[in-house]
Amino acid sequence: MPSYTKEEKAEIWLDSFGLDYTKKSKLYHLADGPYALAAAFSRLRGRAEEIAGSEACAKMERSLRSSVYLAELLAGYAEKSIACVSYSSPYYPEALRQIPDPPLVLYCKGDVSLLQTRKFAIVGSRRTLPQVVKQTEKFAAGLARHFTIVTGLAEGGDTAAALGALAVGPVICVLAYGFDHVYPSCNADLLAKAEQKGLAVSEYLPHEEPRGFRFPARNRIIAGLSEGVLVVSAGAKSGTRSTAERAFEYGRDVFAFPYGIGVPSGVGCNALIKEYAKLTDDLVDIAAAFGINLTEAAQEQAALSPSESAVFGAICAGASHAEEIAAKCAMPVSALSVPLTLLQMKGKIVSCGGNRYAKV
Repeated sequence: MPSYTKEEKAEIWLDSFGLDYTKKSKLYHLADGPYALAAAFSRLRGRAEEIAGSEACAKMERSLRSSVYLAELLAGYAEKSIACVSYSSPYYPEALRQIPDPPLVLYCKGDVSLLQTRKFAIVGSRRTLPQVVKQTEKFAAGLARHFTIVTGLAEGGDTAAALGALAVGPVICVLAYGFDHVYPSCNADLLAKAEQKGLAVSEYLPHEEPRGFRFPARNRIIAGLSEGVLVVSAGAKSGTRSTAERAFEYGRDVFAFPYGIGVPSGVGCNALIKEYAKLTDDLVDIAAAFGINLTEAAQEQAALSPSESAVFGAICAGASHAEEIAAKCAMPVSALSVPLTLLQMKGKIVSCGGNRYAKV
């Protein structure tokens, strides 16, 4: 079971009652954080009831009197392989902390260290043209050499982004429901791959099912996590547009594929380009905005052997200990000796002692 600080445990406790964001936020600030709230709950009960209602407060009070509530809660998450990254956790992304409405807890399956990597979002509507799906996979694969790709799990554009990224490295899929569900069900295998080779994230309790209002709320997390967002398809009223709007509000770079006149799945993209998005028809358009020289990057990549590239990619994705690197590369630890030595000789990585390594 993961180890949590007392403040993290208090945040997980506060999040466990299924309250809406506004109520949780007000309770959070009722005292000096959730731990102080729990410690002084009997004194603050009246004010807490005004915020959350008598039924919720009764549940909170009973949980605080119980000697097993929190332990059973955490054990239940651990049994489902869910790690809780709460607001005070060192794994919680600083960029997400800065948005106006950051999630109190991120429920995670997979490699939580990916939350500390550079991230770029690619999103698209369910109705994405076949030729655009291919371009999306190509862009995702190219950007995955420099960022961890963030996307949703919808069919069409999101699926193409996830598959393209997974061909090169890890991906972060942000869900609009709890881990007891998969939506759409046809992407169950894709979600499993994301959990195995990357990370799946949700702000919702495991039992909370897909509901329409949860998808726009989810989109703020995709935008908040990422340095930039590429919209590959969007209809006139596409929910994808809300991700772009949030990203723009947060000061992120927004990019969009251009479309010809009369293409329904591109109307939203063209509208974004008219307003603030950068027209993007080549990977260079995005790379240049982030100071990435694709020619030099390709030359550097080509200079590495397949095993060196795999090991270097694992280290760039956050793996540091030799056992972590070996697991990500699906190779025995004994096979790491040569690529690790060569990468150090080429100035790509350094040894940190204790069988740990870091990118230069």
